[in-house]
Amino acid sequence: MNINPGKDIIRILIVEDEMIIAQDIARISENCGFEILDIVRSGEKSIPKAEELKPDVVLMDIMLGGEMSGLTAAEKIYYSFDIPIIFITAYADDKTISKSKIAEPFGYIIKPFEERELKAVIELAIYKHGMQQTLKKSEKKYKRIFDNIQDVYCEMELDGKITEISPSIEMMSDHKRKDLLGKTIQDFFAKQQQATYFLQMNKEKGSIRDQEIELNNNNGEVVYCSVISQVLIDANDNSKKIVTSLHDITEHKLLEKRLLRAERLAGVGQLAAGIAHEIRNPLGNINSSIQYCLKKYELPDQIVQYLEIILRNSQNANKIIKELLDFATPRELDLRMGSISAVLRRAIELVEARIKQNGVKIDLMIDEKLPQINLDSKWFEQTFLNFILNANDAMPHGGVLTIKVTKRNNKIVITFADDGCGISADEIEKIFDPFYTTKDEGTGLGLSFVYQVITAHDGDVDVESEVGVGTKITVKLPIITETKG
Repeated sequence: MNINPGKDIIRILIVEDEMIIAQDIARISENCGFEILDIVRSGEKSIPKAEELKPDVVLMDIMLGGEMSGLTAAEKIYYSFDIPIIFITAYADDKTISKSKIAEPFGYIIKPFEERELKAVIELAIYKHGMQQTLKKSEKKYKRIFDNIQDVYCEMELDGKITEISPSIEMMSDHKRKDLLGKTIQDFFAKQQQATYFLQMNKEKGSIRDQEIELNNNNGEVVYCSVISQVLIDANDNSKKIVTSLHDITEHKLLEKRLLRAERLAGVGQLAAGIAHEIRNPLGNINSSIQYCLKKYELPDQIVQYLEIILRNSQNANKIIKELLDFATPRELDLRMGSISAVLRRAIELVEARIKQNGVKIDLMIDEKLPQINLDSKWFEQTFLNFILNANDAMPHGGVLTIKVTKRNNKIVITFADDGCGISADEIEKIFDPFYTTKDEGTGLGLSFVYQVITAHDGDVDVESEVGVGTKITVKLPIITETKG
């Protein structure tokens, strides 16, 4: 008879070295409605037979004759083929039962046994194995989701100690998952006040939605994230934990920052261009008139001296106007495949003598395995000159300018770090604005030009500074290996 209506008959492999007992087990099993696939008399033969027949369950005598015991054979069958094992034994002492646990048996039958005992143990073993298979599939499914989600899933205790975090943290940042487990979010958040607020709000309100935070990226940079969290009770020990989802919004924040800056630059540029055109004509008339007077008339020396001063200043003003018009005019890039490190080295050579006289040393570190990228070498040479000369001016009594060029996440990253006078937080927000300068001389267009060049290459530039400590400029350029048409 079939004890599982609508299902296949349970198929059994018997491993028993005493044939009379084996035949009795087979008879009882068949009476219960099970199918006997075969009877094997040794542990050595049971393994290939299990692989060949693939039974639903194996009835295994613990004490087999021969070199391989039933315990060893059962362990190999279960771990190799995932077939549930039921031990048949005349020994029910603690020592035997303890040894048998290595093979993770699904049940025991003590000799002699009755038909209903055998039926109950086998059916229970099949049910338990089926539930185990379902659980394994579920675990694999959720592990696959856990390992591949792009957002970062994180669990932590109420004090911020991280107990679990998804592998996606290694795609979002330079952190290693294993290094973060056991640490607190105070080590992970870039700003301590954000970490304190995050824990406080979770304790008081039980959840947080769409809080923006900055994570320490483990490389001196930050990752901007949007956070959703919920305080839950762990079903295992009834302890409270904070379950958190981190969504990377770094690109969005950088794009938002770039758009705001671009709008500001465009507005100022258009205004400057309009003013420049209005001033250029009368300034040209002034220049022409002065030059005519100096050539045409014999004038007293003092008047000549004053006219020459006016001429020099009007020429300087004309130079500024030209820079304004250049700034307001969209730059045409001559994009070619080239080495960014070679361009940087050329820029350094042009000013090396000058900055040495100022007591400034350049510490250059370049990853020699950098790929070539699509760039306008002339404009980038001017950009690097601007950064180097600004750093030189920030260190009037000498210092060190550290320049690093590396490849990170499909981008080339160039950093310029000086130990000069530094820039205040208020000034950092304005340094790329046209006409903004902290120098006694200068038009304030240098860094505006630099920003235009970098963004025209689809790059990003970021400035970090502390007054009295120094300034660090980070340029990120995409690795694009094809020239644009």
